[in-house]
Amino acid sequence: MLSRIANSLFWMGRYIERAEHMARYTRVQYFSALDAPISQKKELVLESILSMSGLEEIYKKEHDKLIEEDVLTFLTTDFNHPFSIISNISFARESARGARDTLSSELWESINKYYHALNDFSMKADIDEDIYDFSMLVMDNSAIVKGYIDNTLFRNLEWSIISLGIHLERAMQIIRIIISKLEDIERVDKSLLNTAVENYQWSTLLKSCESFDMCRRHYKTSPNRKNCIEFLVLNPFFPKSLLFNLKEVQKHMRILSLHNLADKNTIEFYIGKQTAYFQYLQYEEIEQNTMGFMNETSAKLYKVGERLDAEFFGV
Repeated sequence: MLSRIANSLFWMGRYIERAEHMARYTRVQYFSALDAPISQKKELVLESILSMSGLEEIYKKEHDKLIEEDVLTFLTTDFNHPFSIISNISFARESARGARDTLSSELWESINKYYHALNDFSMKADIDEDIYDFSMLVMDNSAIVKGYIDNTLFRNLEWSIISLGIHLERAMQIIRIIISKLEDIERVDKSLLNTAVENYQWSTLLKSCESFDMCRRHYKTSPNRKNCIEFLVLNPFFPKSLLFNLKEVQKHMRILSLHNLADKNTIEFYIGKQTAYFQYLQYEEIEQNTMGFMNETSAKLYKVGERLDAEFFGV
């Protein structure tokens, strides 16, 4: 396969997954300010959304103040910068166009419809309604596209490359969401820790990862720090956990492997080593320095992405 085609497929999967997580986090965080046990300052919610998307510094260079409409437009429908949700889907469509011959007609049409649906969306006067409708439009269309990826493609090299992009990006986004929520909890008044206020933040974290119901079913108790972090990082069976997605990345890397897996300098070896580490990691080992661990893990995941671009998909 040409590296240009592989690069298009890999990034198509990443852009779609990234847009979905940004939209869900924006929706959950934004509406959390309306029904929290104690009213949250809107500025803190907007900062959390910008932090998770990695756009805080870029936004502040272009805007003097955190204005609700400006922040939400900047994140969602602003074509003027390449990091908004609508820009990600535009890039996903261009990537799909670059690999059109490897995709099913159903998959291509679903991506094309997704792109046009977002372009046709217009923000109205009611920002609450707009953010809800826009985020649901993104999440629904992302689910449709990924359904066609799983149900209309051969289980071949092309499917593995797309899946590799999806699972790597999902792992990155889950860690970014956890880091953002840990930062939010650090802002909570110390007297309110271990109360309904902190527990509400953990519930918000789970909902941002579509994990609330499954986590409660797994632990049979209300969300708390231990079971949220443990579930989202170390559960090997839940599709939104870090470990699950690392195992998927490793699986698809074995299919794509260009190297001897015993060679310690290869990206395949590096991914396998990281996956094995998380398979035997216990929550108690990261409990005392959870934020440091998450930042370190995020850096490792970005290193994986950089090496994949350089060694496999560079054009």
